[in-house]
Amino acid sequence: MTDTDVLIVGAGPTGLTLAVDLARRGVKVTLIEAASALPRQSRGKGLQPRSLEVLDDLGVVNALLANGKTRQDITLYRDRRRLARLPAGLADPRPDLPYPNIVMIPQWRTTTVLADRLHELGGAIQFSTRLESFATSSGAVRVLVANPQGEREEVTARYLVGCDGGHSRVRRTLSLEFAGITDNSQRYLLGDVTIPGWEPETDDTVRSHAWLGTDGSFLGLAGLPGTGQWQIGASLDADDESEPNLMALQRLWDERSGHPEVRLTDATWLSNFRVNVRMVEQYRHGRVLLAGDAAHVHPPTGGQGMNTGIQDAYNLGWKLAAGLRGHDDALLDTYQAERHPVARRALEQSTDILDAVTSRNPLVRLAMQRLLLPLLSRPAINRALASRVSQIDIGYRGGPLAHDDSPGGRVHPGDRAPDARLTDPSSGRGLRLHDLLRGPHWTLLLVGDQATRHLSVDDLEEDVDAYLIADDSPSSFPGRVVRDCDGTFRKSYRARPGAALLVRPDGYIAWRAEAPTAGAVTQRITTIGAAT
Repeated sequence: MTDTDVLIVGAGPTGLTLAVDLARRGVKVTLIEAASALPRQSRGKGLQPRSLEVLDDLGVVNALLANGKTRQDITLYRDRRRLARLPAGLADPRPDLPYPNIVMIPQWRTTTVLADRLHELGGAIQFSTRLESFATSSGAVRVLVANPQGEREEVTARYLVGCDGGHSRVRRTLSLEFAGITDNSQRYLLGDVTIPGWEPETDDTVRSHAWLGTDGSFLGLAGLPGTGQWQIGASLDADDESEPNLMALQRLWDERSGHPEVRLTDATWLSNFRVNVRMVEQYRHGRVLLAGDAAHVHPPTGGQGMNTGIQDAYNLGWKLAAGLRGHDDALLDTYQAERHPVARRALEQSTDILDAVTSRNPLVRLAMQRLLLPLLSRPAINRALASRVSQIDIGYRGGPLAHDDSPGGRVHPGDRAPDARLTDPSSGRGLRLHDLLRGPHWTLLLVGDQATRHLSVDDLEEDVDAYLIADDSPSSFPGRVVRDCDGTFRKSYRARPGAALLVRPDGYIAWRAEAPTAGAVTQRITTIGAAT
């Protein structure tokens, strides 16, 4: 194994997202995985809207949409009696939000698509390769790995990133406290199964069922699109030491579903877990960093865990690439500053949802049955609550990379850059603002000709793409012009004429200024995140 710029441990969704992002930036990246192949396990089975935008930028969203479904039909029961039938995934795309719904797709398909993309970019997963140990120095990390033949090899990397899950060897080697709780009273069995006579999807809709017991028990089924399978999950009583097997799941199904005549068959994955709510306090330790479940673990409710890991990787990728090109090392410290609060919020949200679903408190159960469930059956309320876990609203306002030199407008530095419908005047072809952002570059959005009056496009750095957002009036701007013909950019941004918005490579606003010079743009990029 040759030396590398970045060595990533763990080829789950987080590690693969980071590897793809670095590979497309021309970074020499090595991805090792202890398993002999990607596991065929459904695990995290939903991609949130913000993750879909990330995966669009990485060039894989179409493959994921082709293998997943957004519309859901969810049936809820209380002690075998049907309470409500809830539609989900009903939102239509908006000009500012191209992917408004969660996409249901088994995790193994997501990792397969990402692995294929990594291969397209010239990368590969080093399977059956296990991290043994590592030691850091001021300029590198010396890593000892066991190769597929069981032989030890030493690899030198400029950075090491642990994306190796809740039992992370990287984290344990650093002797970091994984602070939080493990609730041994909340244990669950999981599996991917086939249920003859029960179809997990119909036409464009995937089905789900959840049985909530007055004793706090839970049984759930979630259809896995394109597989003919269901993911089944069942809580265990505190004194139930059942191991993950089909017999145990069948027993829990018989007790809770009201359909003891139905047989579970053909389990392709079986597992168990205890509810863990844990995170490290520091994501970075010199040249060693943690991402995804290696840094934080969540209850599965709300679909936050895998998605938070994907976005950890997306936040980290461009910063690692910049550091490798000689940017101030302090930029990497902003990874912790921006992502740690996001993980803490995700932990709180997923824990609150789990507590409500499994509560034995009669008042909480009554409120869910009489108030929450009827509200959820209303499409507008359903969409509003879904948006709370969509991660679209995650931003970094007031953070170390958010700088504002031109107050006003709806979108501020640190915010996600909303999408918008635009027109290419040279061809008349419609395009999306996110089409302009796609790729590893920075993007400078110039609002009206007033924003260009001090700017020499030829003096911008090569990794900055500049666009004039214009109305229908003629423009003398020598660079790329796109037109906001139907006003969707104006509506989403409310940016005043003359403003310029500098968008980071991960799609967040870094800087807002008034008619900047090329030198000012370069200065902002080269000093962003630098130690002061």
